[in-house]
Amino acid sequence: MFNTYLSREAAQKLRHGAFWLRREDILSMDGTPNAGEPVQLRDEDGQVLGLGDVDLESSSYAIRRLGLPEEAAEGLIPRHVRHALERRAHLVDDPRFCRLVNDDGDGLPGLIVDRYDTHFVIQTLTRAMDARIEELTRAIVEVAGAGSVLLRNDSHRRRQMGLAPQRPHVLYGTPPRWCRVLELGARFTVDLTYGLNTGYHYDHRELRRFIARLARDARVLDPCCNVGGLFIHAGLHGARQLLAFDGDADAADLARENAEANGLLGRVRVETGSTLAVLKGQTDTFDLVLLDTREADSSEGFIEFVRLGLRRTRHGGRLLLTGYHPPLALGAFEELVAEACEREQRVAFRLARLGLPPDHPSPVNTPGADYLDAVALEVN
Repeated sequence: MFNTYLSREAAQKLRHGAFWLRREDILSMDGTPNAGEPVQLRDEDGQVLGLGDVDLESSSYAIRRLGLPEEAAEGLIPRHVRHALERRAHLVDDPRFCRLVNDDGDGLPGLIVDRYDTHFVIQTLTRAMDARIEELTRAIVEVAGAGSVLLRNDSHRRRQMGLAPQRPHVLYGTPPRWCRVLELGARFTVDLTYGLNTGYHYDHRELRRFIARLARDARVLDPCCNVGGLFIHAGLHGARQLLAFDGDADAADLARENAEANGLLGRVRVETGSTLAVLKGQTDTFDLVLLDTREADSSEGFIEFVRLGLRRTRHGGRLLLTGYHPPLALGAFEELVAEACEREQRVAFRLARLGLPPDHPSPVNTPGADYLDAVALEVN
């Protein structure tokens, strides 16, 4: 195993719990490891700091922590997958449907694994994890009992990391294109092969849980509904009328089917339309607006989405708002929300801050790992 020697400052960061380091933190290397070959991280005196992946071509972080100083490289991946399974067994209502591996939060940087009962969908976001595809698949099958494993490396996140996107393809078994998800008393059909990300937003679970407090007797607008994960929970918790849209016709069709499967057909209308066009084209106001701003590509774009969402929220109504970084700068979410309210001359009261659910763990001192911010507002 190659050794990589780090500066005194970088070594101190690792000892204090850092998970990412930059190229300039490296003092020297014994050699150049192949992608997927872990290295031993050491301080300038040679003291062992732990295992890591090194990628000198990375556009962001050249070093990603893989293990603690006492961990061995042998068996690391199945060991971490097993620990991830044990975590979810305690933290998730139904661990058959959850995020099984969440990047650095589960000690496997650059790896995402979402579970759909016996079917598993993975994404790799580093060259090291790309090189470990066979080892990862074997660990998921042997440790998690996977019936099938599907690779979904067609996301925009790979482009952001400087990695080439890949077409979805099967790594093990025979995964279905469409799969059933059971969550918080609702059931959804999702598209594992071509649906957004891996087919379903497990990261929105805390939003879905909170909707129960906002939806009773409400007229609801969801202008970016995907397969219906938010508005269906609003309907199940007493919303009297639901209007939903998605820019992808296939996603809108699935949302319509999911509404029917959950007994909401008499109260819901699902149509095809882009979020901005819907928000600009609507003239009515609603008791509850469910606004996912994933289509915003800048801070100004985010402010525009929020302003339009505020216009569609009646006096005394609620706006459930979700933002992401990137493109938003770290810590900028609430400041931008406040600016949008000021420009619209609306007074808003924060009812709750919401974020990632427990199956999306992240290191506490790793900026950017908590990529999702959400807030429930009462708007006057």
